[in-house]
Amino acid sequence: MKKAEYEILLRELAQQGKLSELLSTSEQLASDFPEWHLAWHYVAVAYGLSGDHERAVTHFIQALERKPNSVKALYGLSVSFHALKMYEQAIACLLKHKELHGNEFKILFSLGVNYTELNMISKAVDSFRGALEIDSKNEKTLFCLADCYRIQEKYKEAIELFLQALEINPKNLLVLHNTAVSYKYLNNNKKAVEYYKKVLDLNSGFVRALRNLAEIYIEENDAEKACNLLSSALSNHPDSQEIKELHAKICS
Repeated sequence: MKKAEYEILLRELAQQGKLSELLSTSEQLASDFPEWHLAWHYVAVAYGLSGDHERAVTHFIQALERKPNSVKALYGLSVSFHALKMYEQAIACLLKHKELHGNEFKILFSLGVNYTELNMISKAVDSFRGALEIDSKNEKTLFCLADCYRIQEKYKEAIELFLQALEINPKNLLVLHNTAVSYKYLNNNKKAVEYYKKVLDLNSGFVRALRNLAEIYIEENDAEKACNLLSSALSNHPDSQEIKELHAKICS
């Protein structure tokens, strides 16, 4: 079998999730063709898909030693670095990929995610904006960019993007919840209550929505509604010390 045929086989094994076969085949090819970077790449892919990212890193580096400008290996290595919470190293791989191959959605999005992990929010914003220039209707990117604005306390900008994400998927609990949070920080309790209720309509045990909505009712001196919500939160999360203390304070 020629290398091109082996490459197709390896790609198919990865896509089909046949990880044991992928690992044994790619390891044999790495032994037979030790300078072939793709063999090492797919050994790394097999380990990465199995959750063994330390070994994946080792073998992606082996692939890059054989082909330093392999964008496939750079991206794979960034994924494993991210999984290992080595965010600076992941960013370095992604920036090298961008230098070699230009802007791609997955690279810009991944940069945004890693910058966010390092609390480099301005750089995350730039990356997510770039990703949206490529795919303006991507729900996950809209949420991530909106959440960056929320962290920066730019609540109006955050809400605008959250609402765009909800047009795509009106049942996204995190988007609904963070929309409510943003309205609350704008002192718009009416809209915050509306969106917390939408969360609870979809998931009656969503503890953060139960607690946050209860706090609005406490602020508005409606102890009965607050107590009902806190009782529900306590039944769903009986070990939460925060809920226990708030429940004891309001409902006793």
